[in-house]
Amino acid sequence: MVVNERDRLKLAHRLQGLIGEEATILMEHLPYGGIAGIVSKDDLVLFKAEMHTDMAELRSELRLEMAELRAEIYKALNSQTLKIITVMTALNGLMFAGLKWG
Repeated sequence: MVVNERDRLKLAHRLQGLIGEEATILMEHLPYGGIAGIVSKDDLVLFKAEMHTDMAELRSELRLEMAELRAEIYKALNSQTLKIITVMTALNGLMFAGLKWG
């Protein structure tokens, strides 16, 4: 049964007539959505297990992506190093040729 605000007010007025001001205290301790809105310890344990599983999956995905990123960076650095060595070799050759014939 879903409890709406009108039902809560009706109950509060009825309790006020029966037990007086303590009805306000009692009503403040009742959940607004009814009993369905209350979380049990078993619910929390299940949620915790699900969160641990989700976090483990995320860690695995992150490790895989980091490994892929490392591989890309390694490949790019090797390529860049080879290009720099090639350019430096060519410049050295031109410099020596210019000194020899210059």
